[in-house]
Amino acid sequence: MRPYLAVIYDSFHSALSSRVLWIAFVAIWILLGALAPLSYREDYTIKFSRFDFDDGTRMKKMLARGLDLPAEKKTALGRLARAMPEDLKRDLRRVTKGEVRIRISVLADALNSAIEDESWYDAKAWKATARLRELRELDATADADLSDELRQRRARLRIEAALPGVFAARRSRSILLTYAGIDFPAHLPVSKPQFDTMVNQFVLPVLMNWLLGFVLIFLGILVTASIVPDMLQPGSLHLLLSKPVSRSLLLISKFVGGCAFVFLCVCQLVIGLWLIAGLRLDLWNVRLLWCIPVAVFLFSVFYSVSMLAGLRWRSPILAIGVTCIFGAIVLVVGAIGGYFDSFIRMPDTIRSIVLAGDDLIATTRGGGLNRFDAETQKWESLMERDPRSSDLVVPVTKMGERIVTARVRGGRFNPYGSGSLDLLVLGRKDNWDPEPGLRLPTATRRLFVANDSILAMNTGGLMQRSVGDVLESIGVETEMRLNDAAGNKEGEKTDSEKTDSEKTDSEKTDSEKDDSKSDRWLSVLPSGVTFAQPVRLVMGDEGDWLILYSLGRLFRLEKSEDAWEVTQQVDLEGEAASATVAALSGSRLFLARTDEPPMILDANTFQKIAAWEISSVVSVYSAVGIKDANRFAVTMSDGSCQIVGLSGDEIEVNQLRSADVDTVAFDADSNSLIVAHHVDQVDVLDLETLKPRRRIRPSLESWRFVDHYVISPLRVVTPQTGELGDTVAALVGGKNSLAVGQNRSDDGDVIRYKILRPVLSCAGFVCVMLLLCCAYFARTDF
Repeated sequence: MRPYLAVIYDSFHSALSSRVLWIAFVAIWILLGALAPLSYREDYTIKFSRFDFDDGTRMKKMLARGLDLPAEKKTALGRLARAMPEDLKRDLRRVTKGEVRIRISVLADALNSAIEDESWYDAKAWKATARLRELRELDATADADLSDELRQRRARLRIEAALPGVFAARRSRSILLTYAGIDFPAHLPVSKPQFDTMVNQFVLPVLMNWLLGFVLIFLGILVTASIVPDMLQPGSLHLLLSKPVSRSLLLISKFVGGCAFVFLCVCQLVIGLWLIAGLRLDLWNVRLLWCIPVAVFLFSVFYSVSMLAGLRWRSPILAIGVTCIFGAIVLVVGAIGGYFDSFIRMPDTIRSIVLAGDDLIATTRGGGLNRFDAETQKWESLMERDPRSSDLVVPVTKMGERIVTARVRGGRFNPYGSGSLDLLVLGRKDNWDPEPGLRLPTATRRLFVANDSILAMNTGGLMQRSVGDVLESIGVETEMRLNDAAGNKEGEKTDSEKTDSEKTDSEKTDSEKDDSKSDRWLSVLPSGVTFAQPVRLVMGDEGDWLILYSLGRLFRLEKSEDAWEVTQQVDLEGEAASATVAALSGSRLFLARTDEPPMILDANTFQKIAAWEISSVVSVYSAVGIKDANRFAVTMSDGSCQIVGLSGDEIEVNQLRSADVDTVAFDADSNSLIVAHHVDQVDVLDLETLKPRRRIRPSLESWRFVDHYVISPLRVVTPQTGELGDTVAALVGGKNSLAVGQNRSDDGDVIRYKILRPVLSCAGFVCVMLLLCCAYFARTDF
């Protein structure tokens, strides 16, 4: 063993004599020294920024209404509107006529000025607003007991209460980065737990990928490329082989010696970053040290190629060149695979699905609306789409024998989209051809059917229209014409609509024209019910009651004729801005919020019945209730799916066999559970046995065929060094998947890390290359 340790030591010693190595050491020390002054401090979320506005158009209309209507003069809205600067008030009066546009930054500056001067506040006026728990607690505290920061925080909350549904959810405390004691110019819209997650899941893995996966690997190859060619020099090789050593073990010793050099460099960088993160950011994440073995393992992939090239041509320059060519090939294959993931597989991934008789209708993340054709075993597109576009299709909803949805052009990243937003109605009698119907309210994201009504949920509230109006809009005659409150009162408009009606068509923006054509939609939210993201709405089994979650508050609404009344409400403990998943089954409500165990509540009283302890490596991605069963199908971020129910007061969980699940739906007509997985495959399960009644395995065509039979095998054969970044993210963050965007939609998106595939691929490649090197070295006469 001692001869081989001597060889490792000699390799390490020769690497230490390289000038490149010492340049790398100095660069690492300079980088760590530059990052050392970075720190943070927590501060109350006070000032408004342009990113805080969830619905700027709605805000302008509300402020204009507060200025124009005498009835609003003494309300919270009216008092706040009259406290705006004079030039802004002039613009607000003119913006309703389309004569001027107001930038969001101007509104933010005006509100920030109002935070400094609270002369607009009146306790009696604000009692009529929907105040969150935090605001009520601050209002109950004497001014003398509040710091300046808390008084400003209270002023912000009062402004948010006067303008409900306008602002995006923000945590009560935000992170402010500092450098050498100097504040960065902007607050981060995240709390400390969110900041820790962001650093662990994104910042550190990206930093590791660039510094360890590119810079240090390249420098390591430059330094170690000469180890094998130098060994093959006549004097050196003959001296080594004169000892009683194995050629193969000798070569492997040289390989280990080269890796030991990189191990030293990586240890300095990673341990330095770990200490900075802990001492300066209070982020003591021991998992960060996993980057050391991962980085050495990544280097071994490239070093095995360098070693084989060095054996074959005995030239350090050629070894470096061949390794760079290999790295380019790996990079190209990884880029092609990433392209296919983003533009071929992702757009076809099922986002929502319903079963209508024997037909399956599904929407996709790429803005597609498809029907499965049993004869051809393919998904048939029901409307033309462009996979490269950013269109979004509203999740499909059953309305009797028909299905309703809508396409929001450009709506994947902008809830308002561009162009008109028409309700699309599909039926078997029309061969599932989407028929444009009613104009929907702007920024509609979900549709619900409640008995004889259809509800449209958008960024500002919940709007209602009768099913009869929907059928009439597509030319379907019905004897049971349902009276819609807004439809019978075409001449009546709300106060906010009166200001819009004063405009001519030429003066209105596109979104305002859309609103004017949907003015028969009637808002059904009772007064005192806030509607701000994150919002979740779940419908009762009979459609005559619903539960609304908004900003940490739960409301139970029951239908009385055309109105909905609040029969129960409660403020939940914890952070109101947490991303939330909700589902309803019978008299049980499933609720899962970020950083909290999922729980089951009584849907009538909102009393907690049981909590569900889940693994820390996953989170709840989506959930759907199973009618009258008090059970829920819960999809986790890692693609698994569980049936969660109650056995007495205890949680009972059954795991489904399906993996890589994207969405789950319940069909009451057939009492089936529909599970969409592996992009566009579907299983229709019997609820009693959880066994498949029907399996959908669509045949592949065009680029999907190429992806399955060409790109995927190529990615298996080629070591996917780039995907080791997913392994790093999983190891550092402590999660194998991450749900994102749940504050903006019911399901958001999910990042599922590839952990084992790149490790096995790279390990297999290194073993093969070492075997080739040992076989060549053992059989060649040097």
